Parts: sequence; C-alpha cells; structure tokens
Amino acid sequence: MPVKYKYTFLCLLVICVTLLCFIWMVKDRLCEFTLKEQNNELRAVLAYEAGR
Repeated sequence: MPVKYKYTFLCLLVICVTLLCFIWMVKDRLCEFTLKEQNNELRAVLAYEAGR
C-alpha cells in the first residue's frame, strides 16, 4: 500500500474513532436540543420508541 493511502486510511480511522467517542459521551443528550437567547428559548425534542 502506498504511503499516501496509509495516511488517508489513518486519518479516516481517527475521524471515525473520534465521532464514536463523542456520540458515546453525549448519547443521553442526542434526543434533545435547546437554544437559549435572552428571553427566548427554543427546545426541540425527538420522540421515539425503542424497538422491542
């Protein structure tokens, strides 16, 4: 494998691992988004049911 492809693969691997770690850390808050600005508050909540 050429060196160019090794670095590309390594970069993709680092990005994927970083995204997985971030999602794992904030997994409880992924279903809710809150934006506060002065007197206004915008809240979006994703309603879902886990498949059984």
